[in-house]
Amino acid sequence: MPSKIRVAIAGVGNATAALVQGAQYYSDDPSRTGLWHQKVGGHSISDIEIVAAYDIDSRKVGSDLSKAIFARPNVMPKYINLRPLGVDVEAGILGNAKHLQAGGVKTITRNGSIADSLKRKKADILLNLISSGNDAASKEYAEAAVSAQCSFVNATPTKLINDNKIVPKYIDAGVIIVGDDLMSQFGGTAFHRGILDIMNSRGIRVKKSYQLDVGGGMETLNTLGEDLRAVKRNVKTEAIALEVPYNIESVAGTTDYVDFMGNSRTSYYWIEGEQFLGSSVRFDIYLRTTDGPNGAGVLVDIVRAIKAARDKEHKGLESTICAFGFKSPPKRQKLSQAYEEFRQKYVH
Repeated sequence: MPSKIRVAIAGVGNATAALVQGAQYYSDDPSRTGLWHQKVGGHSISDIEIVAAYDIDSRKVGSDLSKAIFARPNVMPKYINLRPLGVDVEAGILGNAKHLQAGGVKTITRNGSIADSLKRKKADILLNLISSGNDAASKEYAEAAVSAQCSFVNATPTKLINDNKIVPKYIDAGVIIVGDDLMSQFGGTAFHRGILDIMNSRGIRVKKSYQLDVGGGMETLNTLGEDLRAVKRNVKTEAIALEVPYNIESVAGTTDYVDFMGNSRTSYYWIEGEQFLGSSVRFDIYLRTTDGPNGAGVLVDIVRAIKAARDKEHKGLESTICAFGFKSPPKRQKLSQAYEEFRQKYVH
């Protein structure tokens, strides 16, 4: 029988709210629709056990995780009636969290080591799901995880996987690090890449393409800061460009925040290409999704794949998982190639 995968979470936001609900939802009935893979690396979703959570918002710290995920400023819908988890949210790493003040977050400072907490909880994996833009906190969480001999998932755009100071520590500690910048199961980037891939495979010469995202929730609000918006735009644009073997004019990024949209997002696409006789192909489309579930659907696969890799004594960067689940992996591949490699290695 597969052992439990003991997961700690940094950042009790909307992605965490979806992950917590999804873990119970599919554990109660794995046949329910929406779960991408029933098993990854021989592990079912019921093997995931959340043992610790960290946040800097005083409205969440001290509450059972099953309640904290619905505290403001979270806007994640309540899909199920959760059972108490017996996991109280602990104060996390503050870092450079000034960007959170726009969302009314009242921060609380932690006393004590995150690494010591991870050791006490016997966590196998730490998920870094804090808000984008807090690079200092992301790096501190990565250092805490490796000190506790705990594998690490960097869902933020903070550049960690190419850090020649951090990654060697994971090799020495015998644990895994993956990232950077989580790519949702069927979000704007994955959809855009899929469209360009099928156009190219059908002989259409793509000329120009843009993607504009509008959404609610703290993650979208944070992204609108000029520095972070530029970082996210570059990450998305570079990921999309992988799908065609030539240069195209392409731009992708978040353009606005609409508070009443809650955790939903609308992505607008305009793409132009040429086909036989130089005739034009041009279209406008939009995609509506919900951010939290879109991210959690990939996270449950990443967690199980890391456990399977550790069972085989892999350590350091796991490039197959990175290419499958992140926008800025160390080994860049087309979306279809990355998935096929992941499927052959882990989906059984």
